[in-house]
Amino acid sequence: MEQLASFFSGKTVSNVLDIGTGSGDFIKLISSVFSDNVHITGIDPSEEALTEARRGNDSSQVEFIRMEGEKLEFPDRSFDVVCLSNAMHHLTNPEKTFSEMKRVVKAGGWLLIAEIVSDGLNEAQENQKMLHHFKSFVDRKSGITHRETWTEGEVLEIIKTNGMQPVLTFPYNRMAEPVTDPEKLEGWISNFAGNLRQLEGEPEYAEKSVLFGQFKDRLKLFGFQLARQVVVVGRCC
Repeated sequence: MEQLASFFSGKTVSNVLDIGTGSGDFIKLISSVFSDNVHITGIDPSEEALTEARRGNDSSQVEFIRMEGEKLEFPDRSFDVVCLSNAMHHLTNPEKTFSEMKRVVKAGGWLLIAEIVSDGLNEAQENQKMLHHFKSFVDRKSGITHRETWTEGEVLEIIKTNGMQPVLTFPYNRMAEPVTDPEKLEGWISNFAGNLRQLEGEPEYAEKSVLFGQFKDRLKLFGFQLARQVVVVGRCC
């Protein structure tokens, strides 16, 4: 991310926290933003996700810890930068998580939010949104907190409402171009099919089966591209 590298150039950063790190993809992304002597900690409540993250990040400057964002087990003012990467729509209690983020960031430090959005998408990105929203529906049926994605305006409003003042905002596309290779598209078709199987016997199964057919047709027409994100850097206010 050139914008982040430019923003943090010349700023003192030694400790970074990534909340809801998942498979550690955001840490891979920001590792190039900060110097080699910056220590990055990724936390996530899922040990399965952390196992995958550790496989993909073997740097001695990166560690992963199982922990909830709503109850950070760190002292006050521990980190120069605290990140929340594509996890806002997974939070059971966003207000509590933001409160904890503000508690552990150092005075003069930075909060960094990267969140997938639902507006301003091309047709291939709309396909990713369709898959994502279906997955979120299945998760909620199972009692898992997983909201549908918000618009960029809604994301910014949530951030401001929770005491963060943005100083830098920019869009970011994780995929430069749509994927159209039929073999690669089969992976996302299988993903949708696997989630659909979890609804067998449920009243929504027939309706969602129709959606599955629409999804496959749209993939053939437009391909698949990860939906864009909005990236926000700010301070506590």
